[in-house]
Amino acid sequence: MTIVNKLALVTGALLLLNGCGGSGDDESPSYTLQGKVSGLNGVLVIGMNSNTFNINQDGIVFFGDNFKTGDQVSITVRQQPENQVCAVTGPSSFTFSNAHIADVAIVCENVAEYTVSGTAAGLARAVTLQYQANGGALNDVVINSNGNFEFEDKVLQGTELAFNVKSTTGHTCEVSPAQLTVAQDISNLELSCSTFGKLNGRVTSYGSGSAINIATISVFIADQNGTPSLLQTATSDTEGRFTIDALGYQQRIVVETSAPGFATRSDIALTSEDNPETNTSIALVAADVVTTFDAASAATLSDTNSAMQVSLPAAAFVNASGQAATGTITAALTNIDASSDPAIMPGYYLAVDPATGNEQAIESFGAINAQFTDAQGSALQLAQGVSATIRIPVAARATTPPATIPLLHFNQQTGVWDVEGEATLQTDDQNRPYYLGTVGHFSTWNADALFSSVNILGCAVDNNGADALSNVRIIADGTDYIGRSVTYTNADGEFQIAVRPNSQVLLSVRDTDGQSNTQIINVGTTDLTLDDCLAVSSGAMTVTLTWGDNPRDLDTHFLGPRTENSLDDRFRIYFSNKEETINNVTMYLDRDDTTSYGPEVLTVPQFPLAGRYRYAVHHYNGSGTVFQSPTRVEARVLGETYIFSPTADESTSDTNNSWVVFDVEVTAEGAITVIPVDAYMRRGSEDISGNAVGSLSFSAKQKVSL
Repeated sequence: MTIVNKLALVTGALLLLNGCGGSGDDESPSYTLQGKVSGLNGVLVIGMNSNTFNINQDGIVFFGDNFKTGDQVSITVRQQPENQVCAVTGPSSFTFSNAHIADVAIVCENVAEYTVSGTAAGLARAVTLQYQANGGALNDVVINSNGNFEFEDKVLQGTELAFNVKSTTGHTCEVSPAQLTVAQDISNLELSCSTFGKLNGRVTSYGSGSAINIATISVFIADQNGTPSLLQTATSDTEGRFTIDALGYQQRIVVETSAPGFATRSDIALTSEDNPETNTSIALVAADVVTTFDAASAATLSDTNSAMQVSLPAAAFVNASGQAATGTITAALTNIDASSDPAIMPGYYLAVDPATGNEQAIESFGAINAQFTDAQGSALQLAQGVSATIRIPVAARATTPPATIPLLHFNQQTGVWDVEGEATLQTDDQNRPYYLGTVGHFSTWNADALFSSVNILGCAVDNNGADALSNVRIIADGTDYIGRSVTYTNADGEFQIAVRPNSQVLLSVRDTDGQSNTQIINVGTTDLTLDDCLAVSSGAMTVTLTWGDNPRDLDTHFLGPRTENSLDDRFRIYFSNKEETINNVTMYLDRDDTTSYGPEVLTVPQFPLAGRYRYAVHHYNGSGTVFQSPTRVEARVLGETYIFSPTADESTSDTNNSWVVFDVEVTAEGAITVIPVDAYMRRGSEDISGNAVGSLSFSAKQKVSL
């Protein structure tokens, strides 16, 4: 091989041939150093003593010709070619001794590529497995589900891998082995996760209590910057149930629920180390108006039963992609009047004060929900720059509505109301009051007054008064204003809950793991500290009765055995006998309401005896009927919520003036069964004793075992 050819093998030419070896002035013999490279496919960086140079092809390599006897040379591989491993196969260090050296051998081999795979278990949603190759940058591999997984890219033989799992909401994960050196296909990676933070829920119709299946549940939580993001969606089953796992511990979980023909609503939940699993009952209010109109035409949508109205310009809507809606649009409008039950309003009664940016309590004077879908059922919104006019009926229990009021929309991701405009008080041609406003998008719109609150300060303890209870939910519902406040106790069982000044509220613990009696609290213009802690029991049952303007006065009646399984020796709790103690268990009618709407609240800490208990509603005073009111009974039994409404209309101001709602059958072993009744009977004869026991029949389908 010529010198020229030899030099071509040495790209970079970092060595001056005359400069390698001993001193150039020495007249002693000079010797050459050369070798051979084989198998090379790429660029190899070789080191000779302190010098480096590149080799880019197989063949003879000439290292220099000016070495002297006694010179020492070391040949090393400084950088491997991509996807190859090269090595000096013979001696790599030499000392010249009166001879040329020509037997340096460098052999390169392709590096094998291997797959990396394993199994994942315990995931509730996608988890990111991260790895470093030879200490380099982190690489992400998304594992979407339990079972087998495999890396998309193969890994070179000899690569040192180190694994870890990226922090994932509600997951604690480990990977084994945590480190390895690749020498073959890897198939034994084990990604093992456990989850924490869980929400169980049931979606029902607010009016009937019937399960809503195929409801869509979307859960939002805030990221580290406080920005809400969608965590997961679920669909309710045939019983209306759903579960969202791996929520983590969250101070505010926004649960948005939607179903065709119902107003979308959002509820708020909390998880913590003390209460890692929580339950929620979501009651959707059926739309009052479901109608269609042509997308290209202007439309005015009205409710004949209220002042609710939405007026739309032509070609007002676009789909999620921003394309103009065409064809037939379906509108679902719902009047949300929380006069009898503040819980039907989405979220909590909190709004962002535009002046301060802080959350502030609100009082509702009426709200509506409006939803629009195209022929395929896809959601529509007003196009950019398009506005609509809405009429919000003034709530029946709203007192002294102001002439102008802030207009708020519910932010379904943050769970808080945002102020966006103002509405003015008007009346329609039937003299029905409403608030008139202009909106640029649709959700739930509320006519609300923001107020500076005062606080009720207190504590919660177990039923024996021995232990403070942390992270239990406290609820305060206004009786003379439409509003609800919610808070949780701290680690010491203490709470501070904001309410409207100069008001009356119903205060209680209503939590997954317990309940208290409902207290009637009157507050003034300053904070109020309760004298006694709220005593919380595991709670067998609470029943809440609400109704409309008429009849004016409906009464709770709760009947049961004084002795085990008795049909004749029976107690009756009602407005003239608000407490009954049986077998050392005291049951309470916490509140009797005589001025429409309710609520009346019955608390049963536990069922004291085996036997059959009965809940009935007596039409005490006022016009109309129990059916027409409409009347609604919500029973929470061992954490399960049941909704009851009369299914038939009958005069309740004459003979059959009591609506028998449901029975509870309690066995000697403590098993509890809720049995719907839904029948009208005469007050005083509605209990199960005497002739009444034979006058009712129950089908097997009506029984619901807990």
